[in-house]
Amino acid sequence: MDLKRKVALLAFWSLLLPTGANAYFSQNDQGEEVFSFLSTFDSPRNAALEKAASALPSTDPTIVQLNPAALRLPEGTKRIAEIHWQTGDMAENQGSISYTSSYKWFLYQISYNWLDYGSLTGYDEYGNETGKDYNPLSQMATATVSFPMKHIHVGVTAKLASEHLADDATDRTAWGAAFDWGISWQSSSKIFGLAVIARDFGCLLRDYVDDGEEAFYPMSQTFGIAGYYRPVIAPRLTLMAESDFPRYAEPKLNLAGEYALGQSFYIRAGFTRAWLDITRDMKQLISADSRPDEAQTARMLSAGLGYNSKLFSLDYAFSYLAQGLGFEHRIGLRVGL
Repeated sequence: MDLKRKVALLAFWSLLLPTGANAYFSQNDQGEEVFSFLSTFDSPRNAALEKAASALPSTDPTIVQLNPAALRLPEGTKRIAEIHWQTGDMAENQGSISYTSSYKWFLYQISYNWLDYGSLTGYDEYGNETGKDYNPLSQMATATVSFPMKHIHVGVTAKLASEHLADDATDRTAWGAAFDWGISWQSSSKIFGLAVIARDFGCLLRDYVDDGEEAFYPMSQTFGIAGYYRPVIAPRLTLMAESDFPRYAEPKLNLAGEYALGQSFYIRAGFTRAWLDITRDMKQLISADSRPDEAQTARMLSAGLGYNSKLFSLDYAFSYLAQGLGFEHRIGLRVGL
């Protein structure tokens, strides 16, 4: 067995074993997951497509946030430097910086990501202001290795993250580590493809409170299945779908489309909805009865534009957060070197 086949087999079992464990779909410890910010560092393209693009190989370096196996370098480009930034009602200052290159027959990437919530007013357990302001800060560093082959592609990402919430006497910076895995398959015609992904399998290394005890809370541990399709009658259109199964939250469906205007310009749109809410919507349409509250309070609609050239790429995304949570703007730039 050659080295590439061994890597593919190892990646397959790395995906199968954690997600196939009996405890994976257990809800006994629901609500104990931490570091939910790990899944918020979306590039403008990923955000506009509502994280549905995991199965589609991409030269956007931040595709590794969805699937490390989907990473590609543009033809004739040896390395890519990328930065993107966002602001909105959920975060005052958030962004990512990454560097991507290749070595022999594999690709690699390193990145730094930050999330600054701005100044937040402190409240006690009774809802009264304490007179103190806090400046929470979340950070994440990643290292990715991707192995592109003829039809099968595999990849893995290691993450080291920290979060500082408050400056009270017993508070401290929490640290955690996690891994992502991905396996992608693409048809010879490149008209369609599939992917299997596992994200944020990890736990805290140090918790938030210095009380002499450590609580190793888990992270989201999300398992996903994704696909894409380019209709023969509309070859400039790419349709994408992904179903995510977080261990501690309701499964959700992500749908998106990307249309190429010529060789350089792109129009994108995406939609996210919890499967439970989709089921409730269908029952309501049939019975016309009132329905329970939303299971997913932050479902989103997103849209975006992109420009891609040999020298640089520029992307923009606008996301509407439902249930009165506001909106987000993202802008990104990447340069081929």
